[in-house]
Amino acid sequence: MKQTFEKEGEIEERVMKIFQEIVKKPLKEILSYALKGEEDAIRLYSFLYEKIEEPHSRKRFKQFMKGEKAHKEKILHIFGELFPNEEPEKMEIETLPKIIIDDKFKLKTVGDYLDVLEVAMEAERLAERMYKFVGESFTKKEYKELFFALSNDEKRHYDFVKSQYDFYRRAKVEEDLHKLIDKLLQDREGNIG
Repeated sequence: MKQTFEKEGEIEERVMKIFQEIVKKPLKEILSYALKGEEDAIRLYSFLYEKIEEPHSRKRFKQFMKGEKAHKEKILHIFGELFPNEEPEKMEIETLPKIIIDDKFKLKTVGDYLDVLEVAMEAERLAERMYKFVGESFTKKEYKELFFALSNDEKRHYDFVKSQYDFYRRAKVEEDLHKLIDKLLQDREGNIG
């Protein structure tokens, strides 16, 4: 599985660029994009649920899958009310997370897990902003409140994924430090002997 991940600043820039492109679209396209984003999030959290072994994280990712499915159903309902007898459009704008998960891919290292968590954070950050924007564009109180609630859900998802990322990033730094110390000690022993 070939993946390209950016540094946090580059992720923020990419999210803002996509967001700025999306918000210029008509509501039908924004909702179509939101539906695709929810499908991608379901796939990502299903992947993490299947691959991660730590019980607390597994439980949270399972909850996220259910939450994203509920989000998709709510957006589909609103889409149906606003655009009866129409189907969501296929969007050319990059959806996040933009990764194809190979069934054979394993989370073998902390670094692998960090890479996937970066994609999840990127997706949640974009969804949070997009739902807030959509909520602000509605005059109907019911729709406005629904999209603000979706935005808040995505913020909570982001916060959890970020806490996972920060925890495992510290573990990766510690692991890398131990490897460096071992290598230095081996080199030193080699120079002495």
